[in-house]
Amino acid sequence: MNKNPITAFILSFIPGVGHAYLGRPGRMVLYGGGFFGPMGLLLLMMVTSSGNGGVAVLLLCIAFLSWVINMIDMIVSLIGRTSGESPESAQDPTAYGKQQERTRTIILSFIPGLGHMSLGLLQRGITFLISFIGWFAIIIFLSVIIKSVAILIFLLILPVIWIYNLFDAIQILNAKQRGEQPDDRTLFEDLEAHIGNGRKNKVLAIALSIFPGAGHLYLGLQMRGLQLMGGFLLAIYIMDNFRLSLFFFLLPLLWCFAFFDALQQSSRYERGELRDEPVLTKLVRYQRWIGIALLAFGLFFLLDRIASDFVSEYSAQLYKKYLEFKYMIPTAVIAFGMIAAGLRLTLGSKVKQAAPPVRVNEEGKQ
Repeated sequence: MNKNPITAFILSFIPGVGHAYLGRPGRMVLYGGGFFGPMGLLLLMMVTSSGNGGVAVLLLCIAFLSWVINMIDMIVSLIGRTSGESPESAQDPTAYGKQQERTRTIILSFIPGLGHMSLGLLQRGITFLISFIGWFAIIIFLSVIIKSVAILIFLLILPVIWIYNLFDAIQILNAKQRGEQPDDRTLFEDLEAHIGNGRKNKVLAIALSIFPGAGHLYLGLQMRGLQLMGGFLLAIYIMDNFRLSLFFFLLPLLWCFAFFDALQQSSRYERGELRDEPVLTKLVRYQRWIGIALLAFGLFFLLDRIASDFVSEYSAQLYKKYLEFKYMIPTAVIAFGMIAAGLRLTLGSKVKQAAPPVRVNEEGKQ
Protein backbone atom coordinates (compact mmCIF):
# COMPACT_ATOMS: atom_id res chain seq x y z
CA MET A 1 0.00 0.00 0.00
CA ASN A 2 1.68 3.22 -1.17
CA LYS A 3 -0.40 5.41 1.15
CA ASN A 4 0.17 5.67 4.87
CA PRO A 5 -2.89 4.11 6.60
CA ILE A 6 -2.42 6.11 9.81
CA THR A 7 -2.38 9.37 7.82
CA ALA A 8 -5.49 8.30 5.92
CA PHE A 9 -7.27 7.44 9.16
CA ILE A 10 -6.44 10.77 10.82
CA LEU A 11 -7.47 12.72 7.72
CA SER A 12 -10.78 10.84 7.62
CA PHE A 13 -11.90 12.73 10.75
CA ILE A 14 -12.70 15.45 8.22
CA PRO A 15 -15.33 13.68 6.09
CA GLY A 16 -14.08 12.93 2.58
CA VAL A 17 -10.49 14.10 3.08
CA GLY A 18 -9.16 10.67 4.05
CA HIS A 19 -10.81 9.06 1.02
CA ALA A 20 -9.40 11.80 -1.20
CA TYR A 21 -5.94 10.95 0.18
CA LEU A 22 -6.51 7.32 -0.86
CA GLY A 23 -7.61 8.39 -4.34
CA ARG A 24 -11.38 7.87 -3.98
CA PRO A 25 -13.04 10.93 -5.53
CA GLY A 26 -16.53 9.38 -5.47
CA ARG A 27 -16.50 8.71 -1.75
CA MET A 28 -14.88 12.08 -1.13
CA VAL A 29 -17.84 13.83 -2.79
CA LEU A 30 -20.40 11.53 -1.13
CA TYR A 31 -19.17 11.85 2.45
CA GLY A 32 -17.96 15.44 2.14
CA GLY A 33 -21.25 16.56 0.64
CA GLY A 34 -23.25 14.54 3.18
CA PHE A 35 -21.48 16.34 6.02
CA PHE A 36 -20.65 19.85 4.84
CA GLY A 37 -23.90 20.26 2.88
CA PRO A 38 -26.21 20.00 5.92
CA MET A 39 -23.76 22.01 8.04
CA GLY A 40 -23.73 24.77 5.42
CA LEU A 41 -27.53 24.85 5.32
CA LEU A 42 -27.61 24.98 9.11
CA LEU A 43 -25.20 27.91 9.14
CA LEU A 44 -27.30 29.69 6.52
CA MET A 45 -30.42 29.19 8.65
CA MET A 46 -28.63 30.66 11.67
CA VAL A 47 -27.45 33.71 9.71
CA THR A 48 -30.85 34.41 8.13
CA SER A 49 -32.78 33.47 11.31
CA SER A 50 -35.03 31.18 9.30
CA GLY A 51 -36.20 27.60 9.81
CA ASN A 52 -37.14 25.81 13.01
CA GLY A 53 -35.63 23.52 15.59
CA GLY A 54 -36.87 20.33 13.92
CA VAL A 55 -35.12 21.10 10.64
CA ALA A 56 -31.91 22.00 12.49
CA VAL A 57 -31.93 18.70 14.40
CA LEU A 58 -32.56 16.78 11.16
CA LEU A 59 -29.60 18.49 9.45
CA LEU A 60 -27.35 17.72 12.41
CA CYS A 61 -28.43 14.07 12.35
CA ILE A 62 -27.67 13.80 8.61
CA ALA A 63 -24.22 15.36 9.09
CA PHE A 64 -23.42 13.12 12.05
CA LEU A 65 -24.60 10.00 10.21
CA SER A 66 -22.42 10.91 7.21
CA TRP A 67 -19.42 11.34 9.49
CA VAL A 68 -20.01 7.99 11.19
CA ILE A 69 -20.44 6.10 7.88
CA ASN A 70 -17.32 7.85 6.55
CA MET A 71 -15.28 6.65 9.55
CA ILE A 72 -16.64 3.10 9.44
CA ASP A 73 -15.92 2.85 5.72
CA MET A 74 -12.36 4.10 6.27
CA ILE A 75 -11.68 1.67 9.14
CA VAL A 76 -13.02 -1.32 7.19
CA SER A 77 -11.04 -0.31 4.10
CA LEU A 78 -7.76 0.14 5.97
CA ILE A 79 -8.11 -3.11 7.91
CA GLY A 80 -8.93 -4.94 4.67
CA ARG A 81 -5.88 -3.46 2.97
CA THR A 82 -3.48 -4.25 5.80
CA SER A 83 -4.70 -7.85 6.03
CA GLY A 84 -4.94 -8.39 2.27
CA GLU A 85 -1.52 -7.14 1.22
CA SER A 86 1.01 -9.82 0.32
CA PRO A 87 4.16 -9.86 2.50
CA GLU A 88 6.18 -11.07 -0.47
CA SER A 89 5.87 -7.60 -1.98
CA ALA A 90 8.05 -6.19 0.80
CA GLN A 91 11.76 -6.58 1.14
CA ASP A 92 11.47 -7.74 4.77
CA PRO A 93 8.33 -9.90 5.21
CA THR A 94 8.72 -10.02 9.03
CA ALA A 95 8.99 -6.26 9.42
CA TYR A 96 6.12 -5.79 6.96
CA GLY A 97 3.90 -8.11 8.99
CA LYS A 98 4.73 -6.24 12.21
CA GLN A 99 3.88 -2.94 10.52
CA GLN A 100 0.53 -4.37 9.42
CA GLU A 101 -0.24 -5.48 12.96
CA ARG A 102 0.79 -2.10 14.38
CA THR A 103 -1.39 -0.21 11.91
CA ARG A 104 -4.40 -2.43 12.61
CA THR A 105 -3.97 -2.13 16.39
CA ILE A 106 -3.63 1.67 16.38
CA ILE A 107 -6.66 2.15 14.14
CA LEU A 108 -8.86 -0.17 16.20
CA SER A 109 -7.67 1.39 19.48
CA PHE A 110 -9.46 4.63 18.61
CA ILE A 111 -12.50 2.73 19.92
CA PRO A 112 -11.42 1.74 23.45
CA GLY A 113 -10.88 -2.00 23.80
CA LEU A 114 -10.94 -3.05 20.15
CA GLY A 115 -7.17 -2.78 19.81
CA HIS A 116 -6.68 -5.13 22.76
CA MET A 117 -9.21 -7.57 21.32
CA SER A 118 -7.28 -7.64 18.02
CA LEU A 119 -4.20 -8.67 20.04
CA GLY A 120 -6.12 -11.54 21.64
CA LEU A 121 -6.67 -9.81 25.01
CA LEU A 122 -10.42 -10.25 25.23
CA GLN A 123 -10.88 -9.56 28.95
CA ARG A 124 -8.72 -6.43 28.92
CA GLY A 125 -10.44 -5.11 25.80
CA ILE A 126 -13.92 -5.66 27.22
CA THR A 127 -12.86 -3.85 30.41
CA PHE A 128 -11.79 -0.75 28.48
CA LEU A 129 -14.87 -0.78 26.27
CA ILE A 130 -17.33 -1.18 29.16
CA SER A 131 -15.51 1.43 31.28
CA PHE A 132 -15.66 4.01 28.48
CA ILE A 133 -19.26 3.43 27.40
CA GLY A 134 -20.50 2.82 30.94
CA TRP A 135 -19.02 6.01 32.35
CA PHE A 136 -20.47 8.06 29.49
CA ALA A 137 -23.93 6.52 29.99
CA ILE A 138 -23.87 7.03 33.78
CA ILE A 139 -22.90 10.71 33.59
CA ILE A 140 -25.51 11.48 30.92
CA PHE A 141 -28.16 9.59 32.91
CA LEU A 142 -27.35 11.45 36.14
CA SER A 143 -27.34 14.83 34.38
CA VAL A 144 -30.81 14.12 33.00
CA ILE A 145 -32.17 12.78 36.30
CA ILE A 146 -30.91 15.59 38.54
CA LYS A 147 -31.32 18.19 35.73
CA SER A 148 -27.85 19.64 36.21
CA VAL A 149 -25.36 20.47 33.49
CA ALA A 150 -22.51 20.90 35.98
CA ILE A 151 -22.18 17.14 36.43
CA LEU A 152 -21.07 16.86 32.79
CA ILE A 153 -17.63 17.99 33.94
CA PHE A 154 -17.04 14.37 34.97
CA LEU A 155 -17.01 13.50 31.26
CA LEU A 156 -13.37 14.65 31.42
CA ILE A 157 -12.66 11.12 32.70
CA LEU A 158 -13.38 9.81 29.19
CA PRO A 159 -10.23 11.31 27.58
CA VAL A 160 -8.23 9.79 30.45
CA ILE A 161 -9.62 6.32 29.69
CA TRP A 162 -9.15 6.82 25.94
CA ILE A 163 -5.51 7.94 26.18
CA TYR A 164 -4.64 5.20 28.68
CA ASN A 165 -6.29 2.65 26.38
CA LEU A 166 -4.27 3.82 23.35
CA PHE A 167 -0.91 3.86 25.12
CA ASP A 168 -1.61 0.55 26.84
CA ALA A 169 -2.45 -1.14 23.51
CA ILE A 170 0.79 0.18 21.96
CA GLN A 171 2.85 -1.01 24.94
CA ILE A 172 1.34 -4.50 24.78
CA LEU A 173 1.91 -4.60 21.02
CA ASN A 174 5.58 -3.68 21.46
CA ALA A 175 5.98 -6.39 24.09
CA LYS A 176 4.31 -8.95 21.84
CA GLN A 177 6.53 -8.07 18.88
CA ARG A 178 9.59 -8.48 21.13
CA GLY A 179 8.53 -12.06 21.72
CA GLU A 180 6.90 -11.61 25.14
CA GLN A 181 3.58 -13.26 25.91
CA PRO A 182 1.04 -10.63 27.08
CA ASP A 183 -1.14 -11.47 30.06
CA ASP A 184 -4.87 -11.06 29.50
CA ARG A 185 -5.69 -9.28 32.74
CA THR A 186 -8.53 -6.88 33.28
CA LEU A 187 -7.85 -3.20 33.79
CA PHE A 188 -8.87 -3.38 37.45
CA GLU A 189 -6.49 -6.26 38.18
CA ASP A 190 -3.68 -4.24 36.63
CA LEU A 191 -4.47 -1.16 38.75
CA GLU A 192 -4.71 -3.33 41.86
CA ALA A 193 -1.25 -4.76 41.13
CA HIS A 194 0.20 -1.26 40.75
CA ILE A 195 -1.37 -0.15 44.02
CA GLY A 196 -0.11 -3.28 45.78
CA ASN A 197 3.55 -2.93 44.78
CA GLY A 198 3.60 0.84 45.26
CA ARG A 199 4.80 1.60 41.75
CA LYS A 200 3.15 4.34 39.71
CA ASN A 201 2.14 3.94 36.08
CA LYS A 202 3.58 6.70 33.91
CA VAL A 203 0.89 6.35 31.25
CA LEU A 204 -1.89 6.65 33.85
CA ALA A 205 -0.18 9.68 35.40
CA ILE A 206 -0.05 11.40 32.00
CA ALA A 207 -3.68 10.52 31.28
CA LEU A 208 -4.83 11.87 34.66
CA SER A 209 -2.94 15.09 33.96
CA ILE A 210 -5.67 16.09 31.53
CA PHE A 211 -7.30 17.51 34.67
CA PRO A 212 -4.72 19.90 36.23
CA GLY A 213 -3.22 18.50 39.43
CA ALA A 214 -4.71 15.00 39.21
CA GLY A 215 -1.55 13.48 37.76
CA HIS A 216 0.56 15.11 40.49
CA LEU A 217 -1.73 13.72 43.20
CA TYR A 218 -1.41 10.24 41.68
CA LEU A 219 2.40 10.52 41.80
CA GLY A 220 2.22 11.50 45.47
CA LEU A 221 2.89 15.23 45.00
CA GLN A 222 0.12 16.34 47.32
CA MET A 223 1.24 19.94 47.85
CA ARG A 224 2.00 20.62 44.19
CA GLY A 225 -1.11 18.82 42.92
CA LEU A 226 -3.50 20.58 45.29
CA GLN A 227 -2.02 23.97 44.37
CA LEU A 228 -2.46 23.35 40.65
CA MET A 229 -5.94 21.86 40.97
CA GLY A 230 -7.15 24.47 43.45
CA GLY A 231 -5.68 27.33 41.43
CA PHE A 232 -7.28 26.12 38.21
CA LEU A 233 -10.75 25.62 39.74
CA LEU A 234 -10.53 28.87 41.72
CA ALA A 235 -9.58 30.79 38.58
CA ILE A 236 -12.59 29.37 36.73
CA TYR A 237 -14.94 30.21 39.61
CA ILE A 238 -13.67 33.77 40.11
CA MET A 239 -13.63 34.61 36.40
CA ASP A 240 -17.12 33.24 35.91
CA ASN A 241 -18.66 34.65 39.09
CA PHE A 242 -17.22 38.13 38.66
CA ARG A 243 -17.55 38.19 34.85
CA LEU A 244 -13.83 38.65 34.27
CA SER A 245 -13.90 37.19 30.78
CA LEU A 246 -10.89 39.33 29.86
CA PHE A 247 -8.64 36.93 31.77
CA PHE A 248 -10.02 33.66 30.39
CA PHE A 249 -6.88 33.41 28.25
CA LEU A 250 -5.03 32.47 31.45
CA LEU A 251 -6.88 29.15 31.75
CA PRO A 252 -5.16 27.49 28.75
CA LEU A 253 -1.82 28.75 30.09
CA LEU A 254 -2.50 27.20 33.49
CA TRP A 255 -3.62 23.94 31.88
CA CYS A 256 -0.55 23.69 29.65
CA PHE A 257 1.77 24.43 32.58
CA ALA A 258 0.11 21.75 34.74
CA PHE A 259 0.14 19.16 31.94
CA PHE A 260 3.77 19.60 30.90
CA ASP A 261 4.85 19.84 34.52
CA ALA A 262 3.19 16.44 35.07
CA LEU A 263 5.22 15.03 32.17
CA GLN A 264 8.39 16.33 33.76
CA GLN A 265 7.45 14.97 37.19
CA SER A 266 6.69 11.55 35.68
CA SER A 267 10.21 11.42 34.22
CA ARG A 268 11.67 12.44 37.58
CA TYR A 269 9.68 9.67 39.26
CA GLU A 270 11.27 7.05 37.02
CA ARG A 271 14.72 8.46 37.83
CA GLY A 272 13.96 8.56 41.56
CA GLU A 273 14.33 12.35 41.75
CA LEU A 274 10.73 13.21 42.69
CA ARG A 275 10.25 15.98 45.28
CA ASP A 276 6.99 17.53 46.41
CA GLU A 277 7.81 21.21 46.00
CA PRO A 278 5.10 23.87 45.91
CA VAL A 279 4.55 25.65 42.61
CA LEU A 280 4.80 29.12 44.10
CA THR A 281 7.56 28.73 46.67
CA LYS A 282 8.01 32.49 47.07
CA LEU A 283 4.44 32.86 48.31
CA VAL A 284 5.23 30.87 51.45
CA ARG A 285 6.85 33.91 53.05
CA TYR A 286 3.63 35.85 52.41
CA GLN A 287 1.31 33.26 53.91
CA ARG A 288 0.03 35.74 56.53
CA TRP A 289 -1.09 38.16 53.81
CA ILE A 290 -2.57 35.30 51.82
CA GLY A 291 -4.53 34.24 54.89
CA ILE A 292 -5.81 37.78 55.38
CA ALA A 293 -6.83 37.94 51.72
CA LEU A 294 -8.72 34.65 52.02
CA LEU A 295 -10.52 35.87 55.14
CA ALA A 296 -11.48 39.09 53.36
CA PHE A 297 -12.63 37.11 50.34
CA GLY A 298 -14.86 34.87 52.47
CA LEU A 299 -16.26 37.85 54.39
CA PHE A 300 -17.03 39.60 51.10
CA PHE A 301 -19.00 36.60 49.85
CA LEU A 302 -20.94 36.38 53.11
CA LEU A 303 -21.85 40.06 53.11
CA ASP A 304 -22.65 39.92 49.41
CA ARG A 305 -25.17 37.13 49.96
CA ILE A 306 -26.86 39.03 52.78
CA ALA A 307 -26.84 42.35 50.92
CA SER A 308 -28.16 40.78 47.71
CA ASP A 309 -31.20 39.29 49.44
CA PHE A 310 -31.93 42.51 51.33
CA VAL A 311 -31.51 44.93 48.41
CA SER A 312 -33.43 42.74 45.92
CA GLU A 313 -36.47 42.73 48.23
CA TYR A 314 -36.24 46.46 48.92
CA SER A 315 -35.86 47.93 45.41
CA ALA A 316 -35.23 46.48 41.95
CA GLN A 317 -33.53 49.68 40.75
CA LEU A 318 -31.25 49.75 43.78
CA TYR A 319 -30.44 46.07 43.25
CA LYS A 320 -29.37 46.82 39.68
CA LYS A 321 -27.05 49.57 40.89
CA TYR A 322 -25.68 47.22 43.55
CA LEU A 323 -24.82 44.59 40.92
CA GLU A 324 -22.98 47.21 38.85
CA PHE A 325 -20.99 48.21 41.93
CA LYS A 326 -20.36 44.57 42.83
CA TYR A 327 -18.90 43.65 39.45
CA MET A 328 -16.85 46.85 39.37
CA ILE A 329 -14.96 45.99 42.57
CA PRO A 330 -13.07 42.90 41.24
CA THR A 331 -12.08 44.78 38.07
CA ALA A 332 -10.76 47.69 40.14
CA VAL A 333 -8.86 45.35 42.50
CA ILE A 334 -7.24 43.46 39.62
CA ALA A 335 -6.36 46.69 37.83
CA PHE A 336 -4.78 48.05 41.02
CA GLY A 337 -2.85 44.78 41.47
CA MET A 338 -1.55 44.88 37.91
CA ILE A 339 -0.44 48.50 38.33
CA ALA A 340 1.27 47.71 41.64
CA ALA A 341 3.01 44.66 40.13
CA GLY A 342 4.16 46.72 37.14
CA LEU A 343 5.56 49.46 39.39
CA ARG A 344 7.26 46.86 41.55
CA LEU A 345 8.94 45.21 38.58
CA THR A 346 9.95 48.53 37.03
CA LEU A 347 11.30 50.23 40.17
CA GLY A 348 12.78 47.01 41.49
CA SER A 349 14.81 46.42 38.32
CA LYS A 350 16.18 49.98 38.43
CA VAL A 351 17.25 49.66 42.06
CA LYS A 352 18.91 46.35 41.32
CA GLN A 353 20.85 47.79 38.42
CA ALA A 354 21.89 50.91 40.37
CA ALA A 355 23.28 48.93 43.33
CA PRO A 356 27.09 49.28 43.43
CA PRO A 357 29.19 46.10 43.28
CA VAL A 358 30.59 44.78 46.55
CA ARG A 359 34.36 44.46 46.65
CA VAL A 360 36.23 42.12 48.93
CA ASN A 361 39.86 42.65 49.87
CA GLU A 362 42.46 40.00 50.43
CA GLU A 363 41.57 39.67 54.15
CA GLY A 364 37.98 38.85 53.28
CA LYS A 365 36.58 42.20 54.43
CA GLN A 366 34.28 44.39 52.37
